[in-house]
Amino acid sequence: MNPFKQWAGAFAGMLLVMSGAAGARPSEKMELPDWSKTPVQDRDLGHGVHMLESFGGNIGVLAGEQGVLLIDAEWPQLHNKVLAAVAKISKQPIRYLVNTHWHWDHVGGDGLFGKAGVVIFSSEQTRDYIEKAQAAKSSPPGSPYAPDPAAVPVVTVNNGVKFHLSGQTVEIVHVPPAHTNGDLIVHFVEADVIQTGDTFFHGFYPDIDQPHGGTIDGMIALYDTLYKMSGPNTKIIPGHGPVANREDVREYQGMLREVRYRVAKAVAAGMTEEQLVASHPLDDLDKKWGGNLIKQPYLLGIVYEELKDRQKAH
Repeated sequence: MNPFKQWAGAFAGMLLVMSGAAGARPSEKMELPDWSKTPVQDRDLGHGVHMLESFGGNIGVLAGEQGVLLIDAEWPQLHNKVLAAVAKISKQPIRYLVNTHWHWDHVGGDGLFGKAGVVIFSSEQTRDYIEKAQAAKSSPPGSPYAPDPAAVPVVTVNNGVKFHLSGQTVEIVHVPPAHTNGDLIVHFVEADVIQTGDTFFHGFYPDIDQPHGGTIDGMIALYDTLYKMSGPNTKIIPGHGPVANREDVREYQGMLREVRYRVAKAVAAGMTEEQLVASHPLDDLDKKWGGNLIKQPYLLGIVYEELKDRQKAH
């Protein structure tokens, strides 16, 4: 069993519960690990690109003589282990950090990197969400979204930006709303690696942050884009889960289309969210996709509420 299966998608799911957006949806419970025993594992993807896998969102690393670029920042409790893992890859300093989106399991280390002089990039939306979350908190330092100017991204990406580093072209693309409305995906061109953030969860049901612009239709549509960007040998770093390929993305798209179809059918038939959940319409899909933090009732609630709101709008 994948030792990281317990955590995948964890904090993103909690955010919706904490924001009060879940409605009648059952909340997802997340237990934090013993940080001292939580490893950060390095996957060498070639051409100086690595994936660091641990309790939170996967980190992409591009290392070379000009310094190190990181994609996402993990939980702050794992910061020293992330630094140690990067130091084994390169002796050069970490110079740049790109946030794929605003959830804590991807940006928790921002403040620590910012204080060390790392330049943080994000979309405009992600920067705004981090600022607003900080402004709403009076938490002690180290708590999620505690006020910390160093944790606020410095450079914002509207459409796209390119890094030219260590012989690699790195394209940062602001995609249409999917997991949130501020998602960035990253294409390491020569290395033939794509990092998706939480627009793609490999091997299990996703979370979709509707209060911050996420949409199931956006997720499904993005997979066509990812597939076209990928070749048969492209390695895809998901937000959570092991390294994937374009056929994994296509299979995941098919699963989400089926989920949406079944929920839309229930909405059209006038079922309530409670009736939908009680009918267990995803039991067959659970066998492959339900073995993680995001369970069937929670996913059904996300999709039901989105489609129901859309029905009301028309």
